[in-house]
Amino acid sequence: MPAAGRRSRSCGVTDHVLGIDYGGSSTKLLLAAAGVREAAPVAQTRVPTPRGAGALEELAAHVETFVAGRSVRGAAVTVAGIVDDRGVVVTSSNLPWLAGLAIGDVLRARLGFPVVPVHDGRAAARAEAVLGAGRGHEDTYVVALGTGVGSAHVVRGVVEPGAHNAAGEIGHISQDEHGRLCSCRQRGCLETFIGGAHLARRWREVVTAEGCASPDELAALTAQDLVAAARAGHPGAAAIVDEATAALARGLLGMLATVDPGRVVVGGGLGQAPDVILEPTVAQLRARATFHQIPPIVPATLGPWAGAWGAALTADELATAPLP
Repeated sequence: MPAAGRRSRSCGVTDHVLGIDYGGSSTKLLLAAAGVREAAPVAQTRVPTPRGAGALEELAAHVETFVAGRSVRGAAVTVAGIVDDRGVVVTSSNLPWLAGLAIGDVLRARLGFPVVPVHDGRAAARAEAVLGAGRGHEDTYVVALGTGVGSAHVVRGVVEPGAHNAAGEIGHISQDEHGRLCSCRQRGCLETFIGGAHLARRWREVVTAEGCASPDELAALTAQDLVAAARAGHPGAAAIVDEATAALARGLLGMLATVDPGRVVVGGGLGQAPDVILEPTVAQLRARATFHQIPPIVPATLGPWAGAWGAALTADELATAPLP
């Protein structure tokens, strides 16, 4: 007999939870045994991100194929944007077709099990803190260096959202009021120094000045190309990276002075280049520190699957929550 107020499970049937990381270009599906304790998937796959008016129907079809008849107790889906208290997507710059939709309700109606939305950055941060590089530590600050720069403070497995659900925007703290224009309409934000989109733009400017690339080649340049050039010793690339890591060191130093976490985890695409990004940042941070307590600062370990694992953790809570 199941405990009162708990969702029952069938005898002899392995229950699962599903994490859906709904990304701008690809969507990751991850199935884990209920009661998630470690990053050991039962199954995982990537599919092209469904787009447009029929996107959720297409996503549900991908999920049904992936689940293949296995028992699923609940799911969570990441959303890059703002979701209100009713589960309705208010805005999503990367997935604009979701605006106005109660994404969890729509998917639940098609799939037949509970689905809830979760903020993509917070999901990834929580997964790194609970299952990844922060595992075993009660107080972890996670920084994601991707197209932009985000962060989250995770204490005892719970993301601290702030009084207005807006905490973690470390990328939008200005360091130079006369600097480059940021997407938030401020100037000189940390994101303009080390956000992937800005780094790619600055690298294109250097390559353009050198006059050694075609328009198509310039358009294809990314922040990862900048990292590769800096690693190879290109002086222009090295100068951009030096400025970027100095800005990140300043940002982290301010965070340490106000938050005082026990561990810092750096992830995202640029976080996967510790020799070019993380190690120089830590060296500069130590050189600048005075009274600051500097905890271990380590690279993330879950890679591109952090968001899906964070969704799976949310789904696991949903599946084991007391019934209303």
